[in-house]
Amino acid sequence: MRGMWISYVDFEDAGLYNKSEADFIKNSDTIFKNLKKYGFNTVYFHVRPFDDSIYPDSSFKWCTSLADEPLKYDALKILTDAAHRYNISFHAWINPYRITLDKIYDPSKESTTERIVRGVKEIIENYPVDGIHFDDYFYPAAKPGNQFYDVPEKERMEYVNKMVKRVYNTIKSYNPDITFGISPSGNIKYAESIGCDLNTWLTEDGYIDYIAPQIYWSDNYKPHKKVKTLFSDRLEKWSNLGLGNIPVYPGLALYKAGVISSTDRGWRNTDNIAKQVKLSDFYDCNGYIMFSYKYLFTNSGKKELASYMKYISSLNIKKTTLRIKKGKRYNISKLVSVSGQYSSYIKYSTSSKRIASISQNGVLKAKRKGFVKIYVKGIAGSKTGCLVRVY
Repeated sequence: MRGMWISYVDFEDAGLYNKSEADFIKNSDTIFKNLKKYGFNTVYFHVRPFDDSIYPDSSFKWCTSLADEPLKYDALKILTDAAHRYNISFHAWINPYRITLDKIYDPSKESTTERIVRGVKEIIENYPVDGIHFDDYFYPAAKPGNQFYDVPEKERMEYVNKMVKRVYNTIKSYNPDITFGISPSGNIKYAESIGCDLNTWLTEDGYIDYIAPQIYWSDNYKPHKKVKTLFSDRLEKWSNLGLGNIPVYPGLALYKAGVISSTDRGWRNTDNIAKQVKLSDFYDCNGYIMFSYKYLFTNSGKKELASYMKYISSLNIKKTTLRIKKGKRYNISKLVSVSGQYSSYIKYSTSSKRIASISQNGVLKAKRKGFVKIYVKGIAGSKTGCLVRVY
């Protein structure tokens, strides 16, 4: 799973804000074409950022992050259609409790849970989404001045768990194939302090299908004198938490590419994402999500992406010329190397099936004398090949 978050803060840069229907259709297509080009296969799209909605006929107010006034066309339908046209999974991203950046609905109230469930139903019953996705806005930090700061951690977890379980059951009773996941803070202690019962979610059935912790640090984190490998350390902890049946998809901070920080110094370099993806593969995370879409196109983001692409599409062939006798077979795949997680994306083809055919397992069959080119394609447009002489 190679995911990308598209946040409400991306709408304008992505060409979606205050657009005519024709321009919205065109620009939506461009978004998913770009994601496909760079090897992404899943998008988490902000459909309800602030107790609002980007789709019509909703019981929630209109999302002014998408347009100043309610649109006369159905933006969410256009987006899901465009995603599926490029074979990209579309997950509707919701901030369940959030009203504003500083205010949430009271998680202890049944009316709050009912409101969240109603919003989920509106989406899954009217749009062909592949999943529902919650962000990390649960209870505010437990410090004086914040809403509900005096609610104990255990009670926070109890109220949030009731909501999460209701949402999960609502989704699965409608369509078991629709996934439900949550993206909490990458700091485990903090995530638990705001109501995320990680132990329950990751070990018991009936809560979530995956978890995507926002591990937004580099491995050159120096708050004081000693450097900490904070990304690696926290990824290891999350991977150990998720040793059950629930996949862990680390959230990666593409938005920090090139950022000059006095504490998190690693982002001055532009190969963090590639290293973090490689480490995620090592821990068998089976996926990752980057934040966020518009940072694919910043100067530093492009450099990060170049290193990332080099890793995921590291497709090579040991020999560029071969000689094979007519009537013989040869397994070309033995010559091909690629990062293990991406070997299943390799496809083979030949310039002339009359001279030699090749199976999708890479077995070449020499049919008649002559020269033929063998093409090997991998993920995200990577390609290599060889020239074969059949004698």
